[in-house]
Amino acid sequence: MKSIGFSVSFYNTISEISEEWNLHSGENLFLKSSFLSALEEAPPSGTQYRYAIVKKDNQVVGVVYYQLKKINLYLSLRLDTYITSGFKNNLWHSIKSFLAKGVNKYVLVNGNMTLTGNNGFQFDSELDIDDLFSLVDEVSDELVTALKNEKLKVSAVLLKDYTVDEKPTNLDWDFSEFQVQPNMVLDISDAWATFDDYLMSMKSKYRVRVRRARKKAETLEKRQLSLKEIKEYTDDISGLYQNVANQAGFNLFILPKNYFYSLQRHLGDRMKLIAYFQNGKMVGYYTNILSHGDLDAHFLGYDPVCNKECQLYLNMLYDLVEDAIASKANKLILSRTAMEIKSSIGAEAHEMYLYMRVINPIFNKGVSRALDYFKPDANWTPRSPFK
Repeated sequence: MKSIGFSVSFYNTISEISEEWNLHSGENLFLKSSFLSALEEAPPSGTQYRYAIVKKDNQVVGVVYYQLKKINLYLSLRLDTYITSGFKNNLWHSIKSFLAKGVNKYVLVNGNMTLTGNNGFQFDSELDIDDLFSLVDEVSDELVTALKNEKLKVSAVLLKDYTVDEKPTNLDWDFSEFQVQPNMVLDISDAWATFDDYLMSMKSKYRVRVRRARKKAETLEKRQLSLKEIKEYTDDISGLYQNVANQAGFNLFILPKNYFYSLQRHLGDRMKLIAYFQNGKMVGYYTNILSHGDLDAHFLGYDPVCNKECQLYLNMLYDLVEDAIASKANKLILSRTAMEIKSSIGAEAHEMYLYMRVINPIFNKGVSRALDYFKPDANWTPRSPFK
């Protein structure tokens, strides 16, 4: 490596280095071998993993986590399913489709595509932000070369996701900064010992909204599934997940059927899958994971008819708040998408910054403009439910 005294070693599976990795990966569950092993056992579509151990003067100082993803932008944007009308719309759709079809490449992601937040690296040494990003950039370059020797040609490197306090400040580098939808986060007040405390902190019209939603869901049975039950209901869970995934305007991956079983098996009581039943049939579920004091709302699924009749998604959000309070979490991490309804329960938008570099220096000059073409629409009205 260019940085004096630093060296790096790469590995294909976490089992090769789990003990050493866990010693240097901090308190973040999403960088622990248990979670990473679960992903290896049930990888999202088209995803491989690489792990880097970074040393300085032969002493381990940090770990860097990568996901290698073959991205077909045309399929991820689901442009084949769009129906347009009018000359201008058809022309724009044709242009967008033409550009997207050209992106069918390997992208090296530092971080985790199944999560929102900085889950890509952890270092022991006291490096400032800019030095840290420069080091991760070097490690990424080394890995791109190593992958080339494996006949895996990486077209771009993506670093994700950083808050305004985590982003580099004064770097002269080849990465383009961009933003997508913000991370929606609800701070859990110390005054909320119960869900009723949360409810009483709301304005009157939002309390009415909660009670109305709860009433519509009275016909539903809710319960946490055991590991055995998750396996038994695999097809139902996968089908309900697909209902939600098919509604998304952008999907980088599809989860395999055994994804939630693998998570539960490796994470134990740190992960919960809460299912909803109507007349004995599963009509929805959500998952959450408790990591370093925060409750992370993970993937969910629901029947669209039941969702409309019972306001199921909104009830899931309220149940997640209740879970966060019961877990004595500091924050409820609700991730991206559906920003307005999440703000209606008290979540606030936190801008996240991503960085991309195309390996080809000529194409890299146009990255910023190209990313703007594919940025999802983010027109929504923030709500303020609290007094």
